[in-house]
Amino acid sequence: MASIFDRNGTWYVRWRGPEGWTQRATEAHSRMEAKGLIAELQLQEQSARRAKLRQTAGLDPAQEDLSGTLADLCRWWLAERCPEPSREIETRRLKKHVLDAKIGAITLPRLRHVDLDGLLHSVEKAGAAPASVNKVRSVLHVVFAKARRAGRWIGENPLTATEPRKVPKRVYVTLTPEQMARMLEHIPEEWRPLFACGPALGLRKGELYALRKSDVDLERATLTIARSHLRDTTKTSAAALLPLPAALLPWIKHQIENAPGPLLFPAPDGSQRGRDIQPQKVLRRALARAGIASAWDHRCRWCKHSEQHQDREQRFCPKCVKRTNGLGKPAKETRGRMLWAKAVPLPMRFHDLRHLYATEMLRCGVDVHRVQRLMRHSDVRVTTGTYAHLLVEDLRAAVDAHAPVPAAPLAAFLLHDAKNCTHEPDGESVTTGLSGDKIGGRGRVRTCDHCRVKAVLYH
Repeated sequence: MASIFDRNGTWYVRWRGPEGWTQRATEAHSRMEAKGLIAELQLQEQSARRAKLRQTAGLDPAQEDLSGTLADLCRWWLAERCPEPSREIETRRLKKHVLDAKIGAITLPRLRHVDLDGLLHSVEKAGAAPASVNKVRSVLHVVFAKARRAGRWIGENPLTATEPRKVPKRVYVTLTPEQMARMLEHIPEEWRPLFACGPALGLRKGELYALRKSDVDLERATLTIARSHLRDTTKTSAAALLPLPAALLPWIKHQIENAPGPLLFPAPDGSQRGRDIQPQKVLRRALARAGIASAWDHRCRWCKHSEQHQDREQRFCPKCVKRTNGLGKPAKETRGRMLWAKAVPLPMRFHDLRHLYATEMLRCGVDVHRVQRLMRHSDVRVTTGTYAHLLVEDLRAAVDAHAPVPAAPLAAFLLHDAKNCTHEPDGESVTTGLSGDKIGGRGRVRTCDHCRVKAVLYH
């Protein structure tokens, strides 16, 4: 039984459940909207009653017996099953795509995989990258997997019927040791120890932020990696003992003696840097100041004319033509106003320095299994396929090493040097072979006919 009524412009719904009568104010603007809402409440009440009867009879629950909406299920996962370090990020993600969206109001008995597939398509149409769409898909997959184990979802995981997006493989930017030295000169003092030690250790950003002075053993020159950000474990949930390079020992000793607090790379006030602090902004600014840029934007400060070039040579504006010398007299040389060159930063992240760490070790001849141990990857294919980026010069050396060498006598024969070519009286050319015999005439081999020559060009 249910009823609706209007009181001072607010529509109320009243229904009778197993625990008695319940009354609630709604946001309906008309009687029809209130009727639709009470119909949904009645369906939920019937589902709860059927689920209670099946439980009393000892029957297995059915999907029609589920109660709540998709938003309720996501809130339950955030409160009960989501890991504490990831709760803040996942709350923002689900609030944006599910909790505050229309799909969040769909009841679980009516939820189908087509609804979730439509959600992923809407996220994609809104401009999200394929990796971001896959992240929403993976989070919802975990939500339904945990709900199924807890008895809050019946049947197969609906996300398995959706298709993951193909993420294009990006070209990672790597720096040479000379460029790294130039970049470090322009890093601010408060960030310089972290940027000096991070690329040389191949650590993740969160692991560097959470490093403590007690994790360092100077006598054995080792470093224990056991935390990441606010977690008591790393990304792979496995602690590791890594050797410290000899070149880093002065940096590490300086940090232990002078850094405030128990952290090895703390903020200026001694606290731990937060997850939202992005060091790639510092990195890109330092690269631009060091002259390491993807391009140079030459801009006129008068008419805002701009043009991009790969160098920062002095150029002049083609629009703002300066005809006087600044004193009211005609200029000796008529030219445009000077363009100011501004570096276009490289699309480089702080995590790309970890890619650089693996690439440089492989280029120096370190075997891939040791690189895998130092990078702490679970599979060697991750090391070789994702983190090893060969430069063009490395590929050039491989091509030159395996390039076939043409056979000199055969090449001379095919080129038929002019000294071996004679002319018959009828005007036909006759070519003498290496032995001096004539191979011309009507029965000669036409070296220009590729279908007639079956010689091996390389040995």
